[in-house]
Amino acid sequence: MSLEFAGTPADAKRAERALWWSLGIGVGLAVILGVLRVQANPFLGLGAVLLIVIAGQRVLLAWPTLLGYVLVTILFIPIRRYSIGGGLPIQLEPYRVIVFGVILVWLAALLVDEKVRGRRTGFEPPMILLAVAIFGSLALNVGDVASAGLGGAVIKKASFWVSYIAILYFVVSVIRTRRDLDRMLVLFVAGGTIVAITSIIEWRTHFNPYNHIQRVIPIFHMDSGAGNDLARGAAVRTYASAEHPIALGAALVLLLPLAIYLFRLKGKTYWLVAAGLITMGALATGSRTAAIMLVAQLIVFLSIRTKETFRLLPALLPLMVVLQVAMPGTLTMFKSILQPQAAIKEQQFNQGDGAGRLADVGPSLEEWSRNPFFGAGFGTRLPSNSDTVKNARILDDEWLGQLLEIGAVGVIALWWLYIRTIRMLSRRSKGDPSSFGWLMSALAASVTAFAVGMFTYDAFSFAQVTFMSWVILGLAAAAMHIGRDERLGLADGPGKDPYKRPATTLG
Repeated sequence: MSLEFAGTPADAKRAERALWWSLGIGVGLAVILGVLRVQANPFLGLGAVLLIVIAGQRVLLAWPTLLGYVLVTILFIPIRRYSIGGGLPIQLEPYRVIVFGVILVWLAALLVDEKVRGRRTGFEPPMILLAVAIFGSLALNVGDVASAGLGGAVIKKASFWVSYIAILYFVVSVIRTRRDLDRMLVLFVAGGTIVAITSIIEWRTHFNPYNHIQRVIPIFHMDSGAGNDLARGAAVRTYASAEHPIALGAALVLLLPLAIYLFRLKGKTYWLVAAGLITMGALATGSRTAAIMLVAQLIVFLSIRTKETFRLLPALLPLMVVLQVAMPGTLTMFKSILQPQAAIKEQQFNQGDGAGRLADVGPSLEEWSRNPFFGAGFGTRLPSNSDTVKNARILDDEWLGQLLEIGAVGVIALWWLYIRTIRMLSRRSKGDPSSFGWLMSALAASVTAFAVGMFTYDAFSFAQVTFMSWVILGLAAAAMHIGRDERLGLADGPGKDPYKRPATTLG
């Protein structure tokens, strides 16, 4: 499935003539620029890229490849750290340009190309309830929103949510085969492994390569306030391509089960090494949230695939040895910050803007009691210093924050979304010894970890990890469709695992 249109031989000849005309114009433009002594490298580079795209359009413009561009951009181009051009009236962040462009082309193709079809995700009931909660929260608080001048903030947050839902449906629409699904997972995990390696390097050297992308891509403009070091105790907390160490740890943990699935799928040791590197990268952030999410994933695997998980547990011993050698002091630090007494004492701290999580519960519940069903209004809480108006305190608990914004109805909708997804994946995984069963378990573990992690940080405030969570929801929905096709005999069934063939069949 690609963007190209099948045509007649006459169409092919016209396309060939257009290519030659484009090549001739490009050469002529290069000669003119040379005569005028204008720097031609940018134009030649752009022309070369266009020619490569035209020559390889079957692959470079295929829908799964476009999804790959989105994943690479989200993984490697820091969100809120770079904009394109700089000094423009609208902040054009690279990920916004890529996501908007891909989604726009996909929507256009849905209208004009019969080969491109949308599909249901299976998550529509909770998402409809979530939409009711969002619109209800705004309708019941429209006067307060208008008087406080929060319309712009609401629109901005709504744009994020529209892009999340669009990505969800785009993934479900374009990932239709097991091969495409596994290739996306390979790209996702490989990219996450690279980010993890750079975070480990950052932990040891305090050098963050993602703060210097503008040297390689000059059109990127770095925010002067971005890239400040954060520390926990005596160690610098790495954040690599993320917006915050907590967000980086959470993002890497989401990819860990997918790395384990690829190891079970191919049986190649390097995927187990990738899983170890991702774990080390997550721990390098010094994030308690990452540790809690890891525990949640382990519980999911133990509950769904008990025997197989116990067989993999011995691999943790060499990982702990490598972790202690490569990142000395990390295990000791986590032991101290996870001690119950110390953790409870820290979370009861109630001074300043970012109070402890437990200290936030009482005041937040009192505020929620004023608007229990639909909250104070979607997108109306602005706790960040980067917001145009700061009117709320930071809550390191996304569930609590959503309770205040969209009320009990919205929180029930979100719970329904995640629980429905986890139950669907878990039911499909149990009793299936094939690699497809492991895929379902891995996706269930990843979704569970994100939902649990929301209790310990303001997850939706960080676009990178939230985008990744919605992509994983889309991959889960696509996997459910593929599993249904297998059961209907439209593909290899679970009993005839297509990936029991040699790993080279993945291409």
